[in-house]
Amino acid sequence: MSELVVVGGGIVGVATCYYASMHGSRATLIERDEIASHASGFAFGGLHPRVENPVHSQMNDFAIASFDEHQRLDQLLRNNDCATSTWRMNESVALARDEQEATLMREACSKPSSHASWVDATELNKLEPRLCGTIPGGALTTQSAEVNAKHLTTAMYELANPTLISKEVVGCTLKQDKLVGVTLDDGTSIEGDCFVFAMGPWTSTALQWFGLAPAISPLKGQILRLRMAAAPFLHSFSIAGNYMSSKPDDLVWGGTTEESTGFDETTTPKAAQEIRTVLNHMTDALKNSEVELQTACLRPISADGNLILGAVPNYPNAYIASGGGRKGILYGPLMGKHIADQLANPTLAKAWEAFTPARFVPD
Repeated sequence: MSELVVVGGGIVGVATCYYASMHGSRATLIERDEIASHASGFAFGGLHPRVENPVHSQMNDFAIASFDEHQRLDQLLRNNDCATSTWRMNESVALARDEQEATLMREACSKPSSHASWVDATELNKLEPRLCGTIPGGALTTQSAEVNAKHLTTAMYELANPTLISKEVVGCTLKQDKLVGVTLDDGTSIEGDCFVFAMGPWTSTALQWFGLAPAISPLKGQILRLRMAAAPFLHSFSIAGNYMSSKPDDLVWGGTTEESTGFDETTTPKAAQEIRTVLNHMTDALKNSEVELQTACLRPISADGNLILGAVPNYPNAYIASGGGRKGILYGPLMGKHIADQLANPTLAKAWEAFTPARFVPD
């Protein structure tokens, strides 16, 4: 019997294993595919800590704490001689689509609490002359970074060294107020003391096993990796939630779409054209670029847009960790750390109790 069983080999599940290992616990990790084979392997990896969620202020706090944890994690990986540490600070500019949006963004930048500064069209041209001249300006922030999500997840996995079971979890065994085991697709059962379900959008199934509402759905996003015959961009740029950024692999990553297509992870020509259209609104430099790779992945979106993080009601040895959405890579390490810390010291459960799965107990 394992002390800790983690279901899901993405960044959240692997981070749980990694931080648990720092508490002296070696986890059993169950992943039906490969480590970081879904969203954690294809995500853009942008780390922008400000989310400005007016409904749930703790999401703002969690985003900032997550950014700080990424910096700490990067140092931990470097101290362990992890060549795959890919953290890099990268100034980003949110571009205004028109004068009306420029006015709103300029006003937002002028507020004392703003983390961004307004740059007009002239200043923007100095930052990047290849941007389209019709863009009236943008909000520049220096508190942003990028990571290679796949490499980061793999580095944590190698350091955690969990026992890997390459199977699919299809059910669980509940006895009174305790989860005693999970059932694999070959009919065998894995028993444990504590269980963490970090299955991305597939966590909706686990929620139902515990009588909770299936409050997570998949949001499909597609990205183009483009080869540009010119110098790389020195900043990351976004417009209306879409972005472009030059990566260390010498490719420009552009995206992303938002599609409600169930659990379909296939790429489509339609999405590629949509991404191209948005990129052409930002710059002419990518019009003749070649597509090296088009990817698609599913991000877990909760019913209320906030994380689902913590112990399952009535089953205190079972935990849910999902719902990061488009910022899953930003949130992932801290989500795993919170669960691992909570397992080592239950009094820490109150730290982010607003994200409790209990809010999805059916009426």
